[in-house]
Amino acid sequence: MTLALRLGRTLHELRETLTASELKMWIAFDRQSPIGDWRGDVQSAQIATAIFNSQGGKATINEMLLQWGQAEEEEEISGFEKWMSGL
Repeated sequence: MTLALRLGRTLHELRETLTASELKMWIAFDRQSPIGDWRGDVQSAQIATAIFNSQGGKATINEMLLQWGQAEEEEEISGFEKWMSGL
């Protein structure tokens, strides 16, 4: 689905026009340079971590990385949220 979104095509169009060898090349390319939005999330987490740490905080990229599909946010309070509530 990610490839279809990136190419602006439907899954049906990809199935009809994409050859097995081309799909293998896309898979190999995705391993080298991720196609999906995940890469942008990691880049944003790197920037947020650098800014947070430059102001005296102690955070890791994993703490700043968006967690899609995880438990409800209300159930889990991160170290960042605890720090923010202490301000």
